[in-house]
Amino acid sequence: MSLLAPDEPAPFDVLRPQGDSTVVLTCEHAGAYVPRALNMLGLLPDDYGCHYAVDIGARDVTLYLSELLNAPAILGNYSRLVVDLNRDIDHPTTFAPTAEGKPVPGNLDLNEQDKAARISEIYDPYQQALAGLLDRAEAAGTVPLVISVHSFTPVFFNFHRPWEIAFMYAADGRLSQSLMARFSARGYQVGDNEPYDHRILKGGAINRHAGERRLPATLVEFRNDMISNEKDAFFWAKLLADDLQEILAEGAVCTYYKGLQLPYDPEKERTYFADLVQRAKRGEP
Repeated sequence: MSLLAPDEPAPFDVLRPQGDSTVVLTCEHAGAYVPRALNMLGLLPDDYGCHYAVDIGARDVTLYLSELLNAPAILGNYSRLVVDLNRDIDHPTTFAPTAEGKPVPGNLDLNEQDKAARISEIYDPYQQALAGLLDRAEAAGTVPLVISVHSFTPVFFNFHRPWEIAFMYAADGRLSQSLMARFSARGYQVGDNEPYDHRILKGGAINRHAGERRLPATLVEFRNDMISNEKDAFFWAKLLADDLQEILAEGAVCTYYKGLQLPYDPEKERTYFADLVQRAKRGEP
């Protein structure tokens, strides 16, 4: 029996698959839809307007970036609480049992059949479609720049996050550092591997897609109060698009990464995040 009904949204939307930009955009947490069969995962409708269910404003920024750059883009339609497209499939938060301390009843005691349905109908199709966009770009003889678009909440427990925009990266920081320098020069508070350190955390597009192919990439995080309406989303998208156009014209980072990859340590990730939460509860960075 299918998880998704015929009249429900596709797992993802693809924009401008034939776009001539070498930038490829991915917005894993763009949507907040939940398949009817999952009964809202036992949560209330209002929960799906919160940052733990959807990256507020990220979809609009991605739509504008795709238009401004004429760049291919893929956007997830289902809430990250259904299945997190920005995690490896075996990560403990791929089917999040809690959302900032609140239990997610529909994700508790999931059996393998339930997980398999979400993987086969939502997770795998998204990853395959993103891989297809990158395959097309590389087949054309270009080195695509992978931009994963996200947003973060201004307050994490008791810590008020000061950054307006941040860039996350694993081993290859070339693109992130170039963008950080440009936004810092404008006077913005820019996070360097904030609000989470991607050298420790294991995510989706940066590790699975860009990392394995050694493509230049960044995960850009906008503070969600800065992009909560279309006007502001366009403002920030335009700044980022202009910078990406400059970077593409310069060409310095538009090459395959030749350095060492970082090993992944699940225990280090667990202790890092536990420490981060405890510091945030004390109001510390």
